[in-house]
Amino acid sequence: MLALERTLATARFLAQDPVHHASAGATPHEVIFRQNKAQLRYFRPAEVRRAPVFVCMPLINTWTIWDLVPDRSVLRALTDAGAPVYLLDWGRPGPEDATCSLADAVDGLLTRCFDRLRRHARAQGNPEDCDAIGYCVGGTLLAMHLARHASARRAAFVATPIDFFAGGRLATWADPHHFPLDAACDAGNIPAEQLRSAFQWLKPMAQSRKWVTLWERIDDPNYPALWAALERWSDDSVPFPAEMYREYVRACYFENRLMRGGWRCGGRPVDLGAARIPAVAIAASDDHIVPVSAAHALARVWGGATRTVTLRGGHVGICVGQALPDALVAWLAEIP
Repeated sequence: MLALERTLATARFLAQDPVHHASAGATPHEVIFRQNKAQLRYFRPAEVRRAPVFVCMPLINTWTIWDLVPDRSVLRALTDAGAPVYLLDWGRPGPEDATCSLADAVDGLLTRCFDRLRRHARAQGNPEDCDAIGYCVGGTLLAMHLARHASARRAAFVATPIDFFAGGRLATWADPHHFPLDAACDAGNIPAEQLRSAFQWLKPMAQSRKWVTLWERIDDPNYPALWAALERWSDDSVPFPAEMYREYVRACYFENRLMRGGWRCGGRPVDLGAARIPAVAIAASDDHIVPVSAAHALARVWGGATRTVTLRGGHVGICVGQALPDALVAWLAEIP
């Protein structure tokens, strides 16, 4: 395609307002449990051939990054492999949720979600023992939970920060000497727009590169729809509850307590060394948010048998490529 033709095709595509019409999160499912804003979403496989899988997504973006379009869906890959999937959608906190704590999430909501999973699986005639997968900060909270509760038989942590001092530019920014954490949290929930802007500035050239990539691949029959779905997800950040954010940033980015110890959450110690289930830490080779060293640090502190895997891609890129679903399906197949 000639450059002028490519430019005209791109203009015609954008004139259709494709981001507005993108249908991310279209895989059929049902909500089986609600608590406040949070929802536990159930994705039913055509045939159950695996144990149930609990998926813990991050708080600051919507869950649809794992279900952008049918042929780029981690969730669809898991159900196609025969796994009943239960996904925690944290929802959108309002001002009334500013006082929610990390303990509310780790010991409260996550415990109830696993309980509802077991009850639902039993009612469906499926196994009650489950595997657990966490992505990004969702994986961090899942690790804290599984170190304190025997909720799953094994876990996979995808691009999950554990060693926060190895967090690259994000760790440099979150320095207590010039990051006004208390002032930000005293004002209420951390706004979605502020979070989105911060992550965009971690890699500013990506904001222009995405337009170039669309122009270069406008004649790819599948790429424009994926681009639009990814844009819709990227523009749809979620506020972070103030008190939860305060404790998370202070304990993790300021003090690196998952590595150093000494963190008490909800009056109980946070000790990943107390975990007794096997785990795999999956990192992305070009991750500028959770570098490989930050994710693979799990192997130094997790109490159960741990192995590490590195997949090619970035923090978001691995969610829309084939390597991650392939790796997770292979992991599921290791134990019936």
